[in-house]
Amino acid sequence: MKEIDEKKLQEMLEQGLSLPDAALSAGEEQELEHYTALWEVLEQPVVPDLSIRFAANVSARIRLEKGRKTEVRFNLLIAAVCLLLGGGAVSALVFFSGNSPVMQLLSHYGPILPVGLALILLIQYLDQKLVKEKVRSYS
Repeated sequence: MKEIDEKKLQEMLEQGLSLPDAALSAGEEQELEHYTALWEVLEQPVVPDLSIRFAANVSARIRLEKGRKTEVRFNLLIAAVCLLLGGGAVSALVFFSGNSPVMQLLSHYGPILPVGLALILLIQYLDQKLVKEKVRSYS
């Protein structure tokens, strides 16, 4: 008899293992036994065996991620408000003062302010990333 393909084996298993009229070779019988064992295992319902601690860890991580997203949104809102107020203050200073010492100070050290702000934001971002990795490593 020719080798039985997977479709034929599937049909035989679905029909309750009605064996074909022709005799099966030793390899085919062994393959049929393997498929039968696999079929029986797959018919049994899956029993969940995850620990309660695993579920608690997953829900804690989800809460932590949501809290972090909320913190980031709040921090971005504060940064936007500060930038708007700071920009408005600098604009008012430029508009209302002509050639004062404050304007000379701003024109001389002005480029340092955005670089300093970017550096502070970078340090905060890296700190949050490192803290996040530490929290994951402790879990």
